[in-house]
Amino acid sequence: MEFFTILQETCAKLSVHRSQFYSHLFEIENISHAKERLKTFSRSYTDATHICWALRVVEKELVELSSDGGEPCGTAGFPILNVLREKNLVNLCCVVVRYFGGIKLGIRGLIDAYSQAARLAIERTHIVKVTKVFEHTFTCRYDEIGQLLTVIRKHNGKIEKVEQDELVTVKALLNDRVDEFHPQVVEKLVKLI
Repeated sequence: MEFFTILQETCAKLSVHRSQFYSHLFEIENISHAKERLKTFSRSYTDATHICWALRVVEKELVELSSDGGEPCGTAGFPILNVLREKNLVNLCCVVVRYFGGIKLGIRGLIDAYSQAARLAIERTHIVKVTKVFEHTFTCRYDEIGQLLTVIRKHNGKIEKVEQDELVTVKALLNDRVDEFHPQVVEKLVKLI
């Protein structure tokens, strides 16, 4: 499965009817990492009217979270999340900080402003393709190694390490979970390469 992510953290500024929107886009490893970074934004922007965000991260599966940060429900976090979905971006978080300028934007205006702020941050970074892979550890007898290598090749796998002892242990990266090879196989957490 293919996704996209960013190469470096970026930020952008948008003015809409005197309200200032500061968008920040940064890479995250997991939800805990995102929560730590979000705390930093809360401490850095104590005078902001709203701190809204969305994230998409691949842990065991794709996780999507968002927050309207006090804006009317569905007018900030979800629009930011939709922009991340449009670009199929993962393992990142987009935070948009708003300083109210005295003019109410209305529901449609808020949705448009938060979406545009997220897009501006994305436009300022480099996007790269990542592929979801599974790390497998296969254990087999010496007479089964040919069958194992056939399975790995069939799945366009990449062999990472081979250890030979009484049994052969092969670590390989594959795009899919493999359960067709009968001897012992252990799958690890999803990785992105």
